[in-house]
Amino acid sequence: MMTAINDLLATALSRRVASTGALGTLGLLLEVARATHPAGDDGGLADLLHPELARHRLTDTERRKVIEELSRKLWRQRTLNHSLIWALNKSADPVILPVLERALNRALKSGQQDAASEALNGLALFWPDSAAAVKYAAQHSEGDVKAQAQDLLERWDLADR
Repeated sequence: MMTAINDLLATALSRRVASTGALGTLGLLLEVARATHPAGDDGGLADLLHPELARHRLTDTERRKVIEELSRKLWRQRTLNHSLIWALNKSADPVILPVLERALNRALKSGQQDAASEALNGLALFWPDSAAAVKYAAQHSEGDVKAQAQDLLERWDLADR
């Protein structure tokens, strides 16, 4: 199956139109790798993916490779791909925290609202370790991203009470 994962990665990292679909597939595979479902329950993957991929569960090696490759691609992008950030978020792996923090800072500086919002979605998974980045966004962003960051801080404040 590593060949299919390699093919998905190659497509996801390309500039082809199909890259968004490949990122979606990789994100779902990352998510299901960390999810627990009752026996026989695929979490709805059969409705979303090709049957062979829906049955596949990423090995630890595949999972690490996907996260590393997507992270590396994000570091190199001039214009951040919010779909790539979404796929990384699906892993909920702590190794993506610094990647998301950097993506958020870059997105805020360049006015890439969709990427900033998606980075905040991922950072929400890592409270309290992500608090400084979310506070920065609440103070230095505008519009919907500012509101999203403030909302996260308010929810965390309520949860800490």
